Amino acid sequence: MKFVVPGMVSGLAGAALGVIAVLGITAGAQQNSTPGPDSSESGDPGSSLLGSVQYGSR
Repeated sequence: MKFVVPGMVSGLAGAALGVIAVLGITAGAQQNSTPGPDSSESGDPGSSLLGSVQYGSR
């Protein structure tokens, strides 16, 4: 019966560390802001595939 108390303490400590790890990872992975516009795109409709749909040569 000497192993019951240390086993319980170890189990509770492991469970507590697991909960803390899950909460920390979840908080770190949250997206807290919306992304801004991409500055690498020029916004020129002539260079956009969606502005002029390419169907191939006709």
